[in-house]
Amino acid sequence: MIVFYSLTSATPNIRKISMMLNETGLPYRVNDIHGQGSEKFTDDFMAISPNGTVPAILDEENGAVLFESGAILHYLAEKSGSLLPANIKDRSEVMKWLMFEVSNMGPTMGEIFHYMVQTSEEIGDIHMQRYKDKVAQFCAILDRQLNDREYLCGEYSIADIALYPWHVVLEDLAEVNLSDYPNLNDWANRISKRPAAAAKFP
Repeated sequence: MIVFYSLTSATPNIRKISMMLNETGLPYRVNDIHGQGSEKFTDDFMAISPNGTVPAILDEENGAVLFESGAILHYLAEKSGSLLPANIKDRSEVMKWLMFEVSNMGPTMGEIFHYMVQTSEEIGDIHMQRYKDKVAQFCAILDRQLNDREYLCGEYSIADIALYPWHVVLEDLAEVNLSDYPNLNDWANRISKRPAAAAKFP
């Protein structure tokens, strides 16, 4: 059984893991730390997630503990034998785009999300516009990658799962004009019809 440490609200990083668990069919239960206040920073939870954030998982079958959404996606793909190719060339392609999310889209959208949703702290317009411009650049890269394929690496994979939850909030948070990226929109529409993406959180 996978213990999925989460929050009541489905942030994009949490949504990735929810989608992955539902795609793989691995048995899991949700440990919702929302509203636990300082209790969420108990020694037990900090042993699971040293930075005190979610998502995180505990695999009760073998004792594996993971935090960071990219690492969790990779682990669940390995455990389930799905959504990650066995062939090293195809596998490296998936990992490349997973790292694109982890290193580029995720952190940049995370900064926008933080300043627009999570805090009243202000950030200068120049800095915010820089984040939004970078997101537009990332969208253009993804749109080109999807020009001749249904999913980022041909077959549906953890790379798609990692990036899809950010697409859902692109327009509202980053003020991205989605009509500028037709291939990206078609990709997102395909994913949205998958049962795991359409499933009610968690």
